[in-house]
Amino acid sequence: MKFLQGAFFYVLIFSAQVLTAQNTYKKEIEAYQEELNAEYRDKDKSPLSRKERLAFKGHDFFPIDEKYRVIAKFEPTPDAKPFPLGTSKGTTKIYKAIGKLHFELDGKPYVLEAYLERKRFTIPGMKVYVFLPIIDETTGNSTYGAGRYLHYEGIPEGTEWVIDFNKLYNPYCAYSDNYECPMVPEANHLPIPIEAGIRGPEH
Repeated sequence: MKFLQGAFFYVLIFSAQVLTAQNTYKKEIEAYQEELNAEYRDKDKSPLSRKERLAFKGHDFFPIDEKYRVIAKFEPTPDAKPFPLGTSKGTTKIYKAIGKLHFELDGKPYVLEAYLERKRFTIPGMKVYVFLPIIDETTGNSTYGAGRYLHYEGIPEGTEWVIDFNKLYNPYCAYSDNYECPMVPEANHLPIPIEAGIRGPEH
């Protein structure tokens, strides 16, 4: 009986720890979502017109789901060549794949490529952003038709990178034709729905 009581006690402790971790993660994503909403209300940062900002009630997000926070194995691709990537304006920008990110979702393996814009990695002192755009099976249905973005500020250290699809956001081109947004390379077309992050561009 004492053994059963002890086991039950440890199960309760473990369950409480899991619940605490889940609540902490949910609060992290909610804070990110509010930060994104605040950016769109800010006249100095928002792609929205003044009229649109006044009417803006916040983005529509998928429910927060921690399964969409995955640990990916980063495989560097040092021999990758810079390539022209088309934009929403019909022009091109030069990018380079710096590596492949291998991850699993629902027990199945997938790969995404991570990119740097050549302009940024050739100008000394310019802040580096690792670009991680995706198209998935929600694209053009419940999400923006040209795909969604993730990015890293700086290049993460080590070979384990976190991909958090709950932080997927739209390019500014979803809201205004005044912007020039890179298209999503074919290598980053995922054959599954990623029901996480931001939904369509309604505002």
